[in-house]
Amino acid sequence: MSSIFDGSSGFTSVSLHGQIQSGQNANLDIVRDVVRYQLLYSNMLNRMRQYLNLYTSGSYNELKQVFTKAALNQMLVTNNDSFYYNTNVDDLVDFTYDPNTFLNYKKSLFSMLTGFTLSVKQNDDLVAMTKDCNEQKELLMSREKLIEYIRREFTDKISMEAFFISQEFNTNIQLKPWYSLYLQMHGPPPDGVFDSEKMANVVEILINQNVITMEMFIGDFL
Repeated sequence: MSSIFDGSSGFTSVSLHGQIQSGQNANLDIVRDVVRYQLLYSNMLNRMRQYLNLYTSGSYNELKQVFTKAALNQMLVTNNDSFYYNTNVDDLVDFTYDPNTFLNYKKSLFSMLTGFTLSVKQNDDLVAMTKDCNEQKELLMSREKLIEYIRREFTDKISMEAFFISQEFNTNIQLKPWYSLYLQMHGPPPDGVFDSEKMANVVEILINQNVITMEMFIGDFL
């Protein structure tokens, strides 16, 4: 059983589940790190996950209300080494182990992956829009380019419109298995960004069903 040891004694200890037991403090440094990991999650990862979930869901107004300068400063202060390496951690006072700590870390990392994916997409969109805006600005600033644009986009099309024939056609779209199952289970993702944790679960299902291999997913997904 994993234990929390009282730093003031080498013979008595308190288990992570609150039971008193006897033992040595040879692994005290490891146990202290467990405390620090849990504090790190409470102070940083849990709050970052909440902010990232608001960001990836497009709840920007709510995000601005909670992710304030004061909130950022508080996180910076409580993430200093002095908070994790102090008397309370050494003596393991008033600490209750949360058995969901490891799962919480996993969920937080999934949220970060989704958030980073969205941020890359939004940056690509911003670069494309900035380029388009500069091109439009350059067009409006040049009389010759504006005249050429109007001639190309309107005059030629009007004169040739009668010669164009439109015809409807059907195309069968083949989705990769992980996208198809994801859409079946969770529907279309907001902003076209797939949730990392949900996608990981979908891939695990498909691999267990021998529909795909890990190599197939990695090769096509990246």
